[in-house]
Amino acid sequence: MTVGIIGLGKIGSAFAQALSGKFEVVAFEKSGEVIKSLRPSLVKKIRIVENIDSLFSAAGPVIVAVKPAQVKDAVSKLRDHRLLLSIAAGVSLNAIDEARKENGPTIRAMPNTPLVIKRGITAFTGNKFCTQEDIDTAKEIFESVGEALHLEDEKLLHAVTGLSGSGPAYVYLFLQNLEDAGVLLGLSRKDSRRLAVHTVLGSAELVRQSQDAPQNLIHDVTSPGGTTAVALKSLHARGFPNAVMEAVAIAARRSREMSGEK
Repeated sequence: MTVGIIGLGKIGSAFAQALSGKFEVVAFEKSGEVIKSLRPSLVKKIRIVENIDSLFSAAGPVIVAVKPAQVKDAVSKLRDHRLLLSIAAGVSLNAIDEARKENGPTIRAMPNTPLVIKRGITAFTGNKFCTQEDIDTAKEIFESVGEALHLEDEKLLHAVTGLSGSGPAYVYLFLQNLEDAGVLLGLSRKDSRRLAVHTVLGSAELVRQSQDAPQNLIHDVTSPGGTTAVALKSLHARGFPNAVMEAVAIAARRSREMSGEK
């Protein structure tokens, strides 16, 4: 299978790098500056064509990895019944169907940035033209950069956007604050960052491997009247749980606004 990619920015090039080990990859990028910035090792692994028509002629499934405002223009040039995978935030299946004149299976997906190291998670859904084979192909493509989650209801992608799409930024903010707290208490910046990063990494991996609910693991760390107990009390008193849930909800609401939904 030959996979096409429109757009070789950070996300598009990450897909190109990951997919090139398993598939033939043909890509189009209109910015000469972006092409010049690509790693030579990636350029050797893929074929970059000069226009979208050439890409459509050479590829099978096509990933649209351009900015949301550019999606409709890119999609409108597709005239056949092939699988199209859009990773543009806020561009609905209806909008893409309209641009391609309802002429084929379309996947709308929401990945997150850890995909650049093959540790992302991508939730996706398909339009009415998608067969099980199309869903399986999309899953295979998205699993090249991490985990993949198929959703039946497109509206759930707004929740995904608020949770995992924007989620890395919440984690980075938490890490920054852990690091700063360590420095405030006398640790070096280097040591504090190392402690914070490995605490988050190890805790997340423990949740994944144990499959326990986070609240159960909280109990394992918390001794009655101990340091963790008073720290958790402080976090609750300052609204930390509510702040996290509100951040996810407001990001999901913004996603709906970007899609033109009320």
